[in-house]
Amino acid sequence: MGAFEFDNNANLSASSCGCCSNAGRGEACIIAQRIFDQCRIQKCLSPDILGPARVATNPVPCCNEMLCPGDIIVPPCNATDVIMKKLKLKKIEIIRKTPSPLQSGCWDIELKYIFEYTLEFRRSDGSYIGCIDATSSYTLKLTLFGGSETDVTIVDDMFNGNVNPGIEPYCLAEGKALALDAELKYPCCTYVCCDCGCGCDCGCNSGCNCGSCGDMAMGAPVAVSVTIGLFTIVQLYRTVNMLVESAGRCLPEACVAPLSPGDPCANFEALSFPWNVFAPCDEPKSCCAVGPNYSSPNCELGDHTCNNIASNNIANNNIANNNRCGSGRNSAASGSNKCGCR
Repeated sequence: MGAFEFDNNANLSASSCGCCSNAGRGEACIIAQRIFDQCRIQKCLSPDILGPARVATNPVPCCNEMLCPGDIIVPPCNATDVIMKKLKLKKIEIIRKTPSPLQSGCWDIELKYIFEYTLEFRRSDGSYIGCIDATSSYTLKLTLFGGSETDVTIVDDMFNGNVNPGIEPYCLAEGKALALDAELKYPCCTYVCCDCGCGCDCGCNSGCNCGSCGDMAMGAPVAVSVTIGLFTIVQLYRTVNMLVESAGRCLPEACVAPLSPGDPCANFEALSFPWNVFAPCDEPKSCCAVGPNYSSPNCELGDHTCNNIASNNIANNNIANNNRCGSGRNSAASGSNKCGCR
């Protein structure tokens, strides 16, 4: 799907495409990158998600850098404040794009967002200590509709003659990052309540084990925690032939967040039973992720209602009206309002 998309009733002659008359106005035949599915995500990336700030790969040091790229940044021992500056979304990498094993036409996508920024350290009186270029990354998983695989080979000399087998949809992702917060991270309290029994002052009532965990009272900072706001749009598209009339911009709807990000079984059990796998019908227009991924807009988790199942059966198989649930046509004795879906 997507290699050749023509309306069966469309007249594809040059005269009907506005190619030779009316000064190019009206309908036009075009080769377009048609979006099959898209969604937007607005996510606050907390330190629990990003982890500690790490040294960025930078051939030109910002200030006397003593760490290797990828190492956790250890702040100066006299630093009491840190500021995040010059944040940018350096790049977005497409790590994986594979067909969904459960839903025909759906694709599982994994993207990596890499952020770079500068950390500036200051003393308690506000005076400048130094700075270092840092990096953090975030991996996003989602499932979108991209059409079924096709057995078509495509070549286009506009793009240096690159050949695309035409099997997979293309993935486009764009994003914007905002610096929300940066703070020094201190070691946690390691004191343990004990009963010395020898008159020493390290007992449970001495207060040595009652200090707050992870603040300046615990000594020098050991890392930097940052919070970044991410806006991103992800699209799956294919190159198609179309007869079009423009109606303005199309804006993506929000992605559906996973029910339980840390529990893939909970998300799997919340999916509707894949009736189409056992009785093939039309390809889905909205894809629901199986694991802790984001899903297409309008993804419906949970069992489909009998009304939906019956309606789909009517649309796809043209079955009789008496198979509808809750339509008033079923007898109470038959109990058919369950439609056999339980």
